[in-house]
Amino acid sequence: MKKFCMLSMLTICFLAGPVHAQESSTEIGLYGFISSIDGDIEYGNVTSDVDVSFSDILENLDLGFMAYVEHRRGNWSFIGDIFYADLSADETRAVNAALSATLDVGIEQTMLEGFVGYRVIERDNGEGSFGVDILGGARYNKIDVNVGVGAIGLGLATSRSRNRNADWTDGVIGFRAKYDLNNGWGASCLADIGEGSDSNSYQVAGFVSYKFKNNVKVFGGYRHYHFEYESGSGP
Repeated sequence: MKKFCMLSMLTICFLAGPVHAQESSTEIGLYGFISSIDGDIEYGNVTSDVDVSFSDILENLDLGFMAYVEHRRGNWSFIGDIFYADLSADETRAVNAALSATLDVGIEQTMLEGFVGYRVIERDNGEGSFGVDILGGARYNKIDVNVGVGAIGLGLATSRSRNRNADWTDGVIGFRAKYDLNNGWGASCLADIGEGSDSNSYQVAGFVSYKFKNNVKVFGGYRHYHFEYESGSGP
């Protein structure tokens, strides 16, 4: 809750700046990030470190999809973002000459974000325009994990699988700053904080973009997304 209060104070400071109306526009994009995952998972008294490189993700990626849409009307913005990834890996090892074991792991993650933004600062210096938007909305996460174990030996086969899933929603507040030059180049940064009943999260991102005369935009940058989710207690 302290994080929300700190960002709310920052919002009040931004609201003091003058605002200029803009025309309506809609932007739709598909994108992809070179991704990696690190952190830890705790179940009861057992904690496991997670460190998955981009090469591991690419090798085990079954399906991935990332897209966003933004509609701006005057000082208001309406932003939607979706991230979906389906990863799976399997490995077979020989225990001895007569017995082998297999392990199958699948992880499916969906993240949906929806924000309403309001432009609170607008500046134009002749070479480009600078703007700051205050954002408010929600972030939904869903993760499905499936683990299967099998063994083959002496002409017999046995297998067992377990599936666990979790989903949660964070209320989110944040801000975004954008600077667009008249020659097509631009830069933007984003920061937000989310909090739910069993979870909390934050996100920071920075991008450099170029917009062609046909309104096609290409961009690249860095995005760091951190979340913590806890459910249940005891062993």
